[in-house]
Amino acid sequence: MRKIYAILVLLLCTAALWAEVSFSGYAGIKGDFYSSKQDTFDSALCFQTYFAGQLNITKRFLIRTEFSMQTSDIAEKGPFVSTNASFCIDELSATYIKPFLGNVQYFNLFLGTYEPIGSDIFLQRQFGIQSFTSLITESWLGLKGSTAYPFYGAGGSYILHFGGLPIATGAFLYVNKENSDNERQLNLDWRFGTVWPWLALDFAIGIGAPMGTKRGDEDVILLIDTLYMHTGLTMLLGNKYSTSLFFQGGFSNLPLHAGEDSNKIESRDIYLLIEPRFVTRKFQTHVTFFSVPENTVEKMIFVDNTLGMNLSIFTDDLYIKNMNFTFGFHVTWTVTDKVTDSTVAQNVNKNFLDLKEPLSIIKDCDHHIKISPFVAFPLSSGTIHAMLQARITDLKSDSWANAFKLSVGYKARL
Repeated sequence: MRKIYAILVLLLCTAALWAEVSFSGYAGIKGDFYSSKQDTFDSALCFQTYFAGQLNITKRFLIRTEFSMQTSDIAEKGPFVSTNASFCIDELSATYIKPFLGNVQYFNLFLGTYEPIGSDIFLQRQFGIQSFTSLITESWLGLKGSTAYPFYGAGGSYILHFGGLPIATGAFLYVNKENSDNERQLNLDWRFGTVWPWLALDFAIGIGAPMGTKRGDEDVILLIDTLYMHTGLTMLLGNKYSTSLFFQGGFSNLPLHAGEDSNKIESRDIYLLIEPRFVTRKFQTHVTFFSVPENTVEKMIFVDNTLGMNLSIFTDDLYIKNMNFTFGFHVTWTVTDKVTDSTVAQNVNKNFLDLKEPLSIIKDCDHHIKISPFVAFPLSSGTIHAMLQARITDLKSDSWANAFKLSVGYKARL
C-alpha cells in the first residue's frame, strides 16, 4: 500500500513539469448551526470542507484527488482558538486511457474510496451523463455521498468501454481490512455499467479473502479459511427528466465457510432503497423507502435512522430575477425500538425484516418525523445550498432546543 501511495504522490508532484497539463475540480464548504443542549439553547457550529480535482497531464493520462476536513464545535471555544479537526483523503487515483480496436481501455491505480456503487460517479465518468442519484443520498460536499458498497482500499482496476455500445465493464483488484477480524483482505470484483435512454445500470459483485497469519496460537505464512462476498446495484428505470423508478441495493461481508450451513448475512448489513419519481411540468415528487446500515446513516443529511421513508417535493425551475432557484422540502419518517432502559443512550435501529410485523412497528416503536425545507441557487461559479431541519417529534418542553438545525453550504466549480 505504501508503494502505491508513493507512486501516486510522485506522479502528482511531477505533473507540473508537463506542458499539456490542464486542471478542473470542485471545492465546497458546509456549516451546521444547532444547539448542543436539549433543555436550553446553547449554540454549536461545525464546518466541513472538501476539494476534488482532476489533473489532465496528457489526453491519455490523468490524476484525480478528493479530500475533506471536518471540524469540531467552533462556537465552544470561539473562532480564534484552535479547534480539533479530522482530515481524510477520500480518493487519490491515476488513470491511463488507451484505445484498442475501436474500444477504450482504462487502467487505474487508486487509494481510498474509488467510484463506489451507490454513487453514479462511475457512470458519469464513463458516459458523461448528469447525476441522477437520490436526493437523500447525495452530499453537499464531496462527489460520492452515501454508498451501497464502496470500493475502498489500495489497488487497481481495468475497465473496457465498448466503442459501438454504451457498455463499460471490467475488474477491480484491491486490498483493505473490511472484515470482522481487521485482517488484510484481498478483494476481486467484476463491474458492469450501461446507459440507455430508458435505463441506467451500475452493478458489481466480488469476493474478499482475508489473509491471516495465525491458526490458533500457531504462526503460518498465509491462512484463508473464510471468503466474504459483497455486491451492489444502482439502477434508474426511465430517465432523470420523466417519471421513473430509482433502485439501490447491496450488502457486504457475507461469510462463505466451506462445508458449513451458517453462511448468512445479517439483515442490518443489507442496503435497500426504492424511490418512485413523479415528474410534472411544475414540480417533482420523490417517495423513498429505505433500509440502510448504521454506518451509511452517518453520511446522510436528511436521515437519522436506518428504516423509514422520505417524501421530497421540489421544483428546479423557479426563476427569480433571471436566477434559477431549486426549492422544496423533505418529510422524513423513521422508526426505532422504544427505549425502556434508562441506561441505554440511544434508540435501537430497525431494518426491513421488521416490516413482517406491521402492527408491532405501529404500536411498539418510537416514530420520528423531520421536516427539512431547502433552497439552492447559483452564485458566481458555484451553488449555495441552505436547509432548516426541524424534528417535529422532538419538540417537547424539556428537549426543544436541539430539535432544529440550520445548514448552509457552497459548492463551486474551479
